[in-house]
Amino acid sequence: MNLLKQGFNINYSPLKYYQIFLIFLGVALFIRFPFFFRDYIDRDESTFILMGQSWAEGHLPYTALWDLKPPLAFFFFAAIIKIFGKSFIAIRLAGTIGIAVTSLYMFRIGDRLSGKRAVGFWCGMLYIFLSSLFGNVQGVMTEHLSMLFAVPAFWFLIKASRKWHIFLAGALFGIAAMTKLNLAYPILFIGLGLMFFEYREKGIYTSIQKGFLYGTGILVPVLLTIIPYYIDGLLWVWWESVILAPLHYDTPDPANNIDAFVDLLPFIGIAAVLIFLNSRKRCFPKRCRNYTYILLALAGTMFSFIQSGEMNSHYLIQLYPYLILPLAIIVSHIKWPLKVAYTPFVAVVLLLIQFEPIREYCFLGDRALDGKSLYNGEGIEVPKYINTHFGNVQSVFFLENHIGYWLTNEDPPTKSVTHPSNLDREQLYPFYDNPRKNSVEEIRYICSVINPQIIVTEKGKIPFMKDDSPDNIYFKNILATQYRFIKRIGEAEIYSRIY
Repeated sequence: MNLLKQGFNINYSPLKYYQIFLIFLGVALFIRFPFFFRDYIDRDESTFILMGQSWAEGHLPYTALWDLKPPLAFFFFAAIIKIFGKSFIAIRLAGTIGIAVTSLYMFRIGDRLSGKRAVGFWCGMLYIFLSSLFGNVQGVMTEHLSMLFAVPAFWFLIKASRKWHIFLAGALFGIAAMTKLNLAYPILFIGLGLMFFEYREKGIYTSIQKGFLYGTGILVPVLLTIIPYYIDGLLWVWWESVILAPLHYDTPDPANNIDAFVDLLPFIGIAAVLIFLNSRKRCFPKRCRNYTYILLALAGTMFSFIQSGEMNSHYLIQLYPYLILPLAIIVSHIKWPLKVAYTPFVAVVLLLIQFEPIREYCFLGDRALDGKSLYNGEGIEVPKYINTHFGNVQSVFFLENHIGYWLTNEDPPTKSVTHPSNLDREQLYPFYDNPRKNSVEEIRYICSVINPQIIVTEKGKIPFMKDDSPDNIYFKNILATQYRFIKRIGEAEIYSRIY
């Protein structure tokens, strides 16, 4: 009882880096492990796995399959698949290790900026919580992978006691951008900030020199991703898929940009409160270079979301580091009016945020007691049913649960449905030389020319299009006249072609 009243203090000083890393890894593993067995947590992860498998089989990204991400986003998955084969556990364990590494650098940055190891420790811990809980972030997302390089890059930038630190920061930022292209904005903003501070403190020559080192570092990984395409005479494929296609990701509708801005308002508000508190508490010195870098990273990342016109929950993983750092440092400077015994409060918070993984552990326990496989979800069960009842199918078309391609050893029927929702992104068709001009032509080609033996969808329609769209009208007619319903597994419906 006395412990609950007084709390307890953890001595962070004796902890070595490897010990802190192991703590972070243990916490991340506890939170994320029960999700290792899910078919998919987010459709994007399934797409990355398909792209990685294609690369592991010798096909450069965008040549056999296609998705709107830079090539290094798929390299992670290709490398894991090449080494460990088709393993959900290997992919998600590697992602968990990556999160622990990112958290270790969050610790180092927080420790350096605040001078308090406790602040650094909780910076790392908060990153684990926010990047592993709440929403669809238990899978391996490109946001996780990009932060694996962007956060260490930020570390080398703020320590920057030698010129090679600047170059290395740029190189790591370049890798991050070739994993998640929207990071080009915060990377640019930070680079301009670097040159400004160097100009103000040491003059124009040093400013240009440091800017050149930073920019050259960024270009190195970009050029390295180009080389394989250049060797194969496919430079235009890289240019159209990596540079041009992202510029046309969303149709130019200002309403989308406004919606993204509105979705970001809570986080803009948090940033504004932190800026206000810092102005009152002076947690960072006036005109502090590192504090300015944090604000530039925040501004650049938010601008990239607004510019894209889309705001998904997993995008926030890129914001969290630059919100966590000032938050932790400012909180550590606040003098509370009463002595707060934080231990019981921390214990309650930690217990509450573990609700989702604990529920998943209970679900896995029930499956184990029932003698079922721990692997679960329609994306597992549907391919298992197809493999059992149809053997080697000629072709499959997954409009949902498209991780099923991976588990049935099939490829998507066309590039446009590597990620099923790309079927509806007609503005991207020219960038992977799709001869069809719109989604109606594409769905007709798939259903009438390729004529897949099996179609898997939900509710007898194309899930992500309006029921009365020309695509769905045609698709429903095809299902009614040329296919027969076989089985429903969860929400998934399996249809077999009538011969």
